Parts: sequence; structure tokens; C-alpha cells
Amino acid sequence: MPIEVLFSEKDIQKLIDTNNTPKFGPRNTALIFGLSYWGLERKEVCQLPLSAVMSESGQWYKSWFIPAEYSYNGEERELHTADHVVPVLDKYICWLKEKGVGKSNLHTYRKLSPEMKLFVNDRLTPFELTERSTKKKDGSVSYQTRSLDDKLKSFIKNGGIEGATVGTFRDSWIKMMYEAGCGYNDLKAVSGIKTKSTLDAKIRPLERELEKVFNSVFSRIN
Repeated sequence: MPIEVLFSEKDIQKLIDTNNTPKFGPRNTALIFGLSYWGLERKEVCQLPLSAVMSESGQWYKSWFIPAEYSYNGEERELHTADHVVPVLDKYICWLKEKGVGKSNLHTYRKLSPEMKLFVNDRLTPFELTERSTKKKDGSVSYQTRSLDDKLKSFIKNGGIEGATVGTFRDSWIKMMYEAGCGYNDLKAVSGIKTKSTLDAKIRPLERELEKVFNSVFSRIN
């Protein structure tokens, strides 16, 4: 089974450049950043409210928390927004206001509704979560991000990056964070992933594939 490709910074730039269309460019760029810079899980992208990342005064939080009710593992976790990312977000907010999305009579949050979902689809509405036909073992309902996935697949296709999937955005972020010096405990906290084995599978995909090779060599000899 081939190793899933991981995005480099050059790949991310290519994704941004090839999807910077006149109609949806600011949204596309912000969406790519949300996945590959913040490392958001796709359900979180669909549900993240503006108030989680922006203060009432309209400033972007340098550190902020994904609310537990929107987090994929049901636990609040802390993320950060560096100054060099702010221009991307500012441009996106201006685009939302030009499109009339999330207008509010309040004088806070740049006159946008604090409860509005940060990311919107081509219809300028939040990306929908689609209920799965089968329930979880505990009887609860699970959801999939079909509409968002379709959009991400189009980004990848436009970028011409073979072997990438919708999960490559978050997997690449995890690998980049590790290579930049983020330790295991911090990476667990920031990603929400609990087990070392799961992180290892994302941090060291080459080693994981190599292990499969060794397991297969001479396996039929006795």
C-alpha cells in the first residue's frame, strides 16, 4: 500500500495559489489555513464559531480554545494564532462582510455575529454535517463532513497533488509541528490525539511503511 503523501510548505502554497479564485479566493485561503495551520479536524472546521478565535474588540486571539462541544474528542484544547497569519484572516473577514455574511447590529466582533460559523461554503452558509446511516456502538449518532470533503478534494485536484486525501491536511500539520520541535505531550494536547501509537503513525509514516516491508520479507519461507 503506497504511503500517503504529506504536504510541504511548498505544497500548501501551491494549494493556496491554485485555489485563489476571484470569487472565493479569501475563503479558500482561510479554509486551507484552518486545516493546515491550526490543524483543525474537519468536523471542527464545520462548527467553529467566530467568538472562539476573535475577541469582542475584533482582535484575533493569540491563544484560544476549541470549545469542548465542538471538539472531535469532546475536550477543550488550546491553539495559537501568530501575527503572520492575521492578514489572511483579516482579508477573509472583509470578504465575509462584503458578501453580507453574519451581519450583526452589535458593535462588537467587527459587527459580525459572535455565534456565526467562521467557515462558509459556496452558498455562504456553514458547511453541513451529514448524519451517518449507522449509529455508534453506544447508540449515539455520528456525522460526516461530506460537503467540506468535496470542497477539499477540489482544492487538491486543482493543486495537482497526487496521493493526497482530505486527511492529508491535518496529518501534514501534525508532522510539521513535530519536525518544528513540538514534543509528544504538547502535540497530544494541541492535536487532541491521546495515544503515542496514533501519533507515531502520523509522525513516522516512512518508518511505519518500512516495518511492513520487513514483516513481509521472507514471510513465506519456513
